[in-house]
Amino acid sequence: MNRRWLILAAVSINVLPLSAAAQHDHGKSTAPAAKAATEKKPPATLKPAEGASIKILAPTKGQTFKSDKVEIRYKLTKGKRGHHAHAYVDGELMGMFESEKGTLNGVKPGKHVLELRVVADDHTTELDAKDRVEFVVK
Repeated sequence: MNRRWLILAAVSINVLPLSAAAQHDHGKSTAPAAKAATEKKPPATLKPAEGASIKILAPTKGQTFKSDKVEIRYKLTKGKRGHHAHAYVDGELMGMFESEKGTLNGVKPGKHVLELRVVADDHTTELDAKDRVEFVVK
């Protein structure tokens, strides 16, 4: 009887869904909100920054947008391991950016928090280099 449970447990492990990080599309610099809602990323342990840093230049604190498109600009210092930035709105991954500007699409009306995190070139290792700003979509 114990042997049957072990076999069942081994089979169950193989049918678990892929993590959201494995499904993340790194080929695009923006992602619509509908897609982002299905890409919740589990809480990550941030790795040492090793000289990396990021500073959000836009939006500015409290800035109001009249559409669902939010333009972002930032200054990225790559340090030893930094490669690009992941953009989170209210804790949900909305996109990745390799240039220091871009657009978040499909942001719903309301008050939001944008957080940009520096990410290594493996697209999954997030460094302890981040910045946050609050903005509003009407």
